[in-house]
Amino acid sequence: MKFKLLIIFFLLFNTVAFSKILDQAIVIIENDVITQTEYQRKLRFILNQYQLTGSQPPQDMEAFYKQVLENMIQKRLQIQFARKAGLEIKEWMIDKSMENMAKRANLSLIDFREKIIESGVDYYVYRENLKEDLIIREIQRRVISQRIKISEKEIDEFIEHQSHVFKENNEYKISLVLVSVKETPSINEKNAAKSKIKMVKEKFLSGENFASLARMYSDSGNALDGGDLGWRKISEVPEIFLSSLENMDKGEISEIIETLNGFYVFFLEDKKEMENVEIEERKVRHILIKTNAIVTNEIAENKLKELKSRINSGESFSDLAKAYSEDTMSAANGGELEWSPPGTFVPQFEDKIDLLPLKEISEPFLTQFGWHILEVLEKRKQDNTEIIKRNLARQYLISGRSREVIDSWIIELKEKNFIKYVTESNKKSFISNNKKSPQQRWDPFSE
Repeated sequence: MKFKLLIIFFLLFNTVAFSKILDQAIVIIENDVITQTEYQRKLRFILNQYQLTGSQPPQDMEAFYKQVLENMIQKRLQIQFARKAGLEIKEWMIDKSMENMAKRANLSLIDFREKIIESGVDYYVYRENLKEDLIIREIQRRVISQRIKISEKEIDEFIEHQSHVFKENNEYKISLVLVSVKETPSINEKNAAKSKIKMVKEKFLSGENFASLARMYSDSGNALDGGDLGWRKISEVPEIFLSSLENMDKGEISEIIETLNGFYVFFLEDKKEMENVEIEERKVRHILIKTNAIVTNEIAENKLKELKSRINSGESFSDLAKAYSEDTMSAANGGELEWSPPGTFVPQFEDKIDLLPLKEISEPFLTQFGWHILEVLEKRKQDNTEIIKRNLARQYLISGRSREVIDSWIIELKEKNFIKYVTESNKKSFISNNKKSPQQRWDPFSE
């Protein structure tokens, strides 16, 4: 008996030791880890993207390595938060997202997959990255929804004082760098952050590429994208950038902007001047089934599949919505919603409206409110009305505050969760929790 126990102990010990040799944990985040293999795979994936797009990798590779690890930590914290909130992303949702991307590229899903593989990208790594992006996008939407509340008075004031938003549809291509500080930084920490952002600006003015600087030095969640916010209408530009933006020309960098999160600078890469355009309104109807302790995702989805089948067999959408939809406001009207401009609904709902042909019932799909089937009844071009102005004002106010809210939320996650950088010697580490703030971050690339 003792001999058997000795053999079992020997096998367990060697299995653990062998696993450690194969895949060393480099960061512990609560009850999860980032391993050396994961980190190296992520580096290969990003460097491969540089090669595929013909871009030059950052000159300061040491700073780039740190930035990649920091981005992985931020993502893992957000994914852990999403799991605790009960957010799930299923395989069919990834498939659907890829199908939408394929449609935008005018490719079939099979051709899109083959194009990814032919370009040298690991298809399964691509899907895993897409899954993480979907989780993070959705949990960020929920955080924004919870933390940003727009009053009718704010909308009134916006319409009164910023009416130019409704007369112009200017678009701006903007990238940013954030050097963050803790919620209650010391004077030295604040001065260090300000010196760092000044250094970034000076490097840019000396001729260095802004995107490379963002990848190396920015603490924002989009740092690995070069700080790129993409093309944005003025209603989507972060509110803290607006006053600087008015006096900037294409190719210029902003003054340093101080906020509670830290210090920002942004780069105006390009802008488009556009004439006022008509807005397309949509008339839709839907049936909503919510999930709970009894009604699982599978039950809700199958119920809507059954209702869709009954509608296709000739039953009235309106009658079934009145009988089964848990959106009580629209159910009383046969599932119909008011005429609405783009941006009125959550993005998953908007995506369905954009892609669905008129008079066709969608497959069941999931939003933060539950499971839906949707039909687009009509579309029309409409001049700006008071209702549209108010919707656009609300959208603008939310978009303008969302980046700062998300950056602040990520700082909170980092300060409230246990984070430890691991070495073989375990002599140097960085631990963060809600009881003790880190005084110094260990450099995992210094040894």
